[in-house]
Amino acid sequence: MSADAHPGEAAPPAGGPPPPPEPLSARQTERRVGHYVWLERRRFEVLGRLAASVAEPEAKVLLATSARHHAWHASLWEAHLPRRSGPGTTGLVAPGDAGLAACLEAAGEHDAEPSAIEGLAGAYRVVATRAISAYGRHLERASTVSDAALVRTCRLVLGDQLDDWRHGEALLQSLLTTAAAVDRAAAHQARLEHLLARPASGAGEE
Repeated sequence: MSADAHPGEAAPPAGGPPPPPEPLSARQTERRVGHYVWLERRRFEVLGRLAASVAEPEAKVLLATSARHHAWHASLWEAHLPRRSGPGTTGLVAPGDAGLAACLEAAGEHDAEPSAIEGLAGAYRVVATRAISAYGRHLERASTVSDAALVRTCRLVLGDQLDDWRHGEALLQSLLTTAAAVDRAAAHQARLEHLLARPASGAGEE
């Protein structure tokens, strides 16, 4: 992700350290918060669907628990949306770009006989790592004075999601016991990463 990235943005080109992050403007903060609300709501839906479809009991419990966390995190972010009305506040709750929306749609898909391997790979190796990176970048650019309440929310959400990611990655690793399982996880991860590499749709930052 770039230094001012939100979920779905491409990573910066290699070849040197990134420039120091600039503080977020009020408008940029509003747009990002809207993206985060959309992202967490969508993750709740996707992980809930996966929890209902996979056969492995441990994966069912983990995905369902993470889904509930995402629902709560969406409500926390929603509290930071602007309360004023007007054309500048419409459409804030939206994906950052088309690639992110496509990635989450694909992450929730499953075969007739679904396995936890693809679900966990998508949820934790792709989507979770992108979200964690985005929230970390937000903290780097947020003001601890003017955005103190939002910073507290971001730190709470980030801590929860790091814990969920650790549990998800550990469970996935425990299932990768054959070359075929490793290949399946890698193929699904690559498919989702390719979707994230789509050009931005215009819903991202100006």
